[in-house]
Formats: sequence, structure tokens, C-alpha cells
Amino acid sequence: MKRLSIQFTELIYMMCFLLYLVGSSLALFEHGTELSLWLMTLPVVITIASTILPWVGIRYLKLEKKGCPAGNWLARLIQVASWGTFLYAMYLRLYRNLPQFYTMITMTTLLWATWLLILLLSRHACKPVQHDDKLIE
Repeated sequence: MKRLSIQFTELIYMMCFLLYLVGSSLALFEHGTELSLWLMTLPVVITIASTILPWVGIRYLKLEKKGCPAGNWLARLIQVASWGTFLYAMYLRLYRNLPQFYTMITMTTLLWATWLLILLLSRHACKPVQHDDKLIE
């Protein structure tokens, strides 16, 4: 049986998702209280930082290239979409439009779960295509 190796950044993503779930559940139950907004904002900021900081040279947050690159790109695209829906949800909460705020928080949660699953599955379950031509490698 092959040993599963989870990197530090993937662990950060998973812990942030769990913290975001607590915050979003609290926001839906308590109508977006300040504590729930902080519990949702902190993981979003951490995931933004752990995604952007490797591009500026922080090497220990960089994910090694493995698995399917198409899955990684799709996960990044959905990740950015989840950040956008979260920012729009915070805008709606600021102007007290609670029904749409609940909808956007739920959409952000679904997008976040989707990109996290796609990222983990594309890195650990997907095998890259092997080419027969030695010139391509």
C-alpha cells in the first residue's frame, strides 16, 4: 500500500476549511454575528496568503508538482471564484441584505469544498499521462 504524503500547505487548506465551516454555520444560525464573520474571514485570508506567498518566493508553502495539472488549474480557478463569492457575501452583510448573504455564504462553502476536493484528488488520486515518445520527456 502506498503511503499518502500530505504537504504542509494542503494541511493548512484542510484546517482552514474546517474553521470556515464553523464560522459559516455560526453565521447561518446567528444571522452573521461579528464572531462568525471573523471565523470566516481568518481562514480565507490564510488560504489567500498560502496560495499567493509561494509565487513571491516562500518555498516551504510551495506545493510540489504531482498528479494532474488540469485538476490543479481547475482547483485554482474555483478557489479564486470562492474568494470572489466570499467578498461579495461580506459586501451583502455590510449592507444588511441577509437573505442574499446566506445564499452567498452557502455558495462559498460549496465552492470551497469543491476546489479542495478537486485539488486533493488531482494531486493524490490522479496519475499523469505517460508519453511513449522519449523526445517529449
